[in-house]
Amino acid sequence: MAEHNLAAALGDMGDAEGALAAVQRAFAKGGDAPETWLVFARALVSSSRLTEAEEALRQTLMRRPDYADALRDQAQLIWMQSGDVHAALAAIDARIQLAPTAALVGLRAGIVRDIVGDEAAYQGLAPWLNGSHPSFLDSRASVAASGFDPALALKHAEAAAAAAPGDAEARVARLAALMACGRSGDALPELDGHLAAAPDDQYALALRYAAWRVVGDRRALSAEDYRRLTAPFDLATPAGQGRESWLARAAAGLRGLHPFQAQPFGQSIRSGAQAALDPRFAGDPAIDAIFDALIDPIERFIGAMAGGDDPMSRRAGGGFEIIGAWSVRLKAGGRHSDHIHPRGWVSSALYVETPEPSPDQPRAGWLRFGACRLGVGLELPPEHWIEPKPGRVALFPSWMWHGTEPFTGGGERLTVAFDVQPR
Repeated sequence: MAEHNLAAALGDMGDAEGALAAVQRAFAKGGDAPETWLVFARALVSSSRLTEAEEALRQTLMRRPDYADALRDQAQLIWMQSGDVHAALAAIDARIQLAPTAALVGLRAGIVRDIVGDEAAYQGLAPWLNGSHPSFLDSRASVAASGFDPALALKHAEAAAAAAPGDAEARVARLAALMACGRSGDALPELDGHLAAAPDDQYALALRYAAWRVVGDRRALSAEDYRRLTAPFDLATPAGQGRESWLARAAAGLRGLHPFQAQPFGQSIRSGAQAALDPRFAGDPAIDAIFDALIDPIERFIGAMAGGDDPMSRRAGGGFEIIGAWSVRLKAGGRHSDHIHPRGWVSSALYVETPEPSPDQPRAGWLRFGACRLGVGLELPPEHWIEPKPGRVALFPSWMWHGTEPFTGGGERLTVAFDVQPR
């Protein structure tokens, strides 16, 4: 058990090789639990040993066929390698047919929404929504219905919140559904109350800024706020290296981390791929140099924020730590849908390679801020942009809505992103 726990902790830290070694010790000492096999599979994925990861997931599910976390990981691995919806869902569908449970139906709906669409996800849930059912199915149904029927989404969100009155996530989801129904003014007092108790809830903060904008409140973000709270920095080139050659080596190293064809579940990427990246274990000198060069701009950004009264600035003034990092690779047509980072404080986009400029799309591939879409019921246009350039990092509060303008020209958009928390 101790070796298993160590393996899980090392895997969460990003040390895939350490996790693999600890799992092997757990197996040698008699460990054979499905949880240990799942830790093993995840470490293998992080090491890009994908065939072995597939076998480890098969072993996991042999030991517990209805293990939802393992079924999700298996579906995601198949999807990211192939982009084949039916292949990704096959094992979950077979299990539902054999032994249907609300947990598996909810799992399937979340995946279907990510890779097929809202209506298909809702249709899969509908037979389970009559009569008594777990509240998490109403949460799933609300998210799916937001894409085509805001009133139906609000109905399910209210049912989920009523069934779990102490669930802050369900409460905030109900307020988002309320806003999507054109009732931002009604949502604001409850958002204020929630944020009084949970002032660092990044999603609730994002919703309140959007609601202020909808109702015309003077506290909505101004052009000056965007200029103050978002900042581009051009990284310093490592001593003794040429800038272009350094970034080219970093790009080659990052491409080596991208064995997948499609995005993971639950992410903002559209028509692209994502790879985990931990600065403590990157192991590539050019990538390591990127993280070294980031220290100064992060310190400058946080230092400039200190003393302000907005939700990000009031936590500035001390140290920081990078709590998660990843690389994203987008080709023509790729983009990030507009989103926020719920677990961050400061978020980022570091450009290693950018697409070719397009005369008829002057902002193609640019980072945009302020655009917000809550299903089909509420859609706000962007208000501020930052131009990407190789070696440039953009820093901004994690609660700020952001995404990218799509690009259709040649080249790639190869980035590193990370979230920061105060120490």
